Amino acid sequence: MIVKPENMNFSDQRFSMIIYGSPGVGKSTLALSAPNPILIDFDRGISRVKAEHRKDTMVCETFEDVLADISSPEMSAYETVVIDTGGSFITLLKDYAVRQGFSTKSGDISLKGFGEVAKQFDSFTNTIKVVMNKNIIYVFHSNETVDKDGNPLQRLVCEGKVRNTVWTPCDFGGYVQMIGDRRFICFTPEQEFFAKGCHGISGKHEIPVLREGDKNNFVTNLFAAAKANIKAETDGFKKIREDYEKVMINVNEILDAVETAEDLTHAFEVLPNLPHVLTSKREASAMLRDKAKTMNCTYDKEKKCYVSNEEPAE
Repeated sequence: MIVKPENMNFSDQRFSMIIYGSPGVGKSTLALSAPNPILIDFDRGISRVKAEHRKDTMVCETFEDVLADISSPEMSAYETVVIDTGGSFITLLKDYAVRQGFSTKSGDISLKGFGEVAKQFDSFTNTIKVVMNKNIIYVFHSNETVDKDGNPLQRLVCEGKVRNTVWTPCDFGGYVQMIGDRRFICFTPEQEFFAKGCHGISGKHEIPVLREGDKNNFVTNLFAAAKANIKAETDGFKKIREDYEKVMINVNEILDAVETAEDLTHAFEVLPNLPHVLTSKREASAMLRDKAKTMNCTYDKEKKCYVSNEEPAE
């Protein structure tokens, strides 16, 4: 099905997101603030989330268990799948790859096995977001390294080839950090950490302290803001598109009335002064050239007008 831009509807847009940071900064609770989530708890860490903020949780021993559970009818009730943590999920994928024969003689995962892990990671992400039409959030721990100049760097705790590929499919990548006694999630990369933002979501956002009875809805609100930004951009472009179409109707009317070289000259003078939008000015110039070519006329720069190339009748 082909959908024209003016008929596109992003109200049901789904997002993929990475949340990472040091242990104990509240990443799991933050991830569970997404719309109607279910947690796949690879780290067995749901007990560390306050009881009032816990959500339905899936505990799986193998990757096959994961695939079976996400294929169950019960999954239709959820809008977001939270993976906690991405690093442990990759460990599970390594076990799967080895059992599929991607191993060395010593039983360790082979180089091709790491490729299989990356492949399955991407496929799983696409299945959740595209096929099942759900948000997906990966929670990762971070560890601190240093660059060649000794500057601290925060990196995902993640093994193998997947370390370089997990960022590709995500819409948002947020690094969670403490600044003083306040928590922030950062969507704009800095020297110390990588991050990723889109749809108007960027910079540092303070994560509110959750007191008893407070709603845990930070990521829900973030996704809603992104959707609102998409809608605002779409609505703004719709107006521009309407203006473009009005200009092009005017362009066609002017060119349809052209019958002589003098008419071409008049069109040449009028067309550039229309209230052009987007590519209308360039298109109008091209259409005028085509019209002149069809009429066998050329523009005389000295006379500053179009002239006919046809021999006058005797």
